[in-house]
Amino acid sequence: MYKLLVVSFLSILLFCNPAMATQKGTKANEANVILAQVGPYKLTKAEFEEMVKNAPPQIQMILAQQPALKKGLLRRWAEVTLLALAAREEGIDKDPAVKAQIQDVVDRLLAQQFLSQKVLPKVKPVTEKEVKAYYEQHKLEFMTPESIHARHILIPLPEKATKKQENEALKKAEMIRQRLLKGEDFAKLAREYSADPGTKDKGGDLGFFTKGQMIESFEKAAFSLKPGEISKPVRTAFGYHIIKVEEIRPAKQKSFSEVKEQIKQNLLQQHQEMALRMVIKQLEVKHPIKIYPDRLN
Repeated sequence: MYKLLVVSFLSILLFCNPAMATQKGTKANEANVILAQVGPYKLTKAEFEEMVKNAPPQIQMILAQQPALKKGLLRRWAEVTLLALAAREEGIDKDPAVKAQIQDVVDRLLAQQFLSQKVLPKVKPVTEKEVKAYYEQHKLEFMTPESIHARHILIPLPEKATKKQENEALKKAEMIRQRLLKGEDFAKLAREYSADPGTKDKGGDLGFFTKGQMIESFEKAAFSLKPGEISKPVRTAFGYHIIKVEEIRPAKQKSFSEVKEQIKQNLLQQHQEMALRMVIKQLEVKHPIKIYPDRLN
């Protein structure tokens, strides 16, 4: 079953590669033997290996581990090519809607090849000096913010709680807090009393979080606590929370070595984007672009 699923998934590569289903293969030779043939269409070993080479890394790994799956791919190529051949014989490729889709695929492929052959090779490489300069000028981007590890116990309240319901919930929260202050186990009481389904069975454990991830009133109370401290009941839209901070991780500056590759990739993308913009600007002189957004309505 696993093999069938993998072959089925891999077959998407063939459906997305019109050249494999329409291009006539080159004459077979010792280095380029024919692996499959449907009518006038041939798939050579070189073409098949190129198809596998261009597959995502995880697919290449699967095929390397299970070479037998390649036989299934050959069969699927033959089936796709056979169906495409039948479609041509029926004149489906002449249908305006189909022709438009084919043209779209061709345009995307040509644009991709133009970028890879004519634009990207001319992009200047990112230098070590450039990477270091960016790091020094944008250190705040590479700060790990302060985070805290906390637990909580939620005493729920309905959306439109009455004053009586609020008082009862607050009284219950205060009772639980007093038990905690006397030394009872927070996790045990969270499993017993908390109404938060996501953390109740984990003893109220919220894990680590940074500012901006929690409701403002909850966050303000949590970040005001020291490790081991227990908050007074904190009101939110969900009810009353009792919070305990387990650990605090202070903000930390990431070192240059930690972020060097990340910066390099970001700068390379900027270089590529700049090169693309320049090429498009040059091409527009010869082939002006006309867009009519007002006609969308």
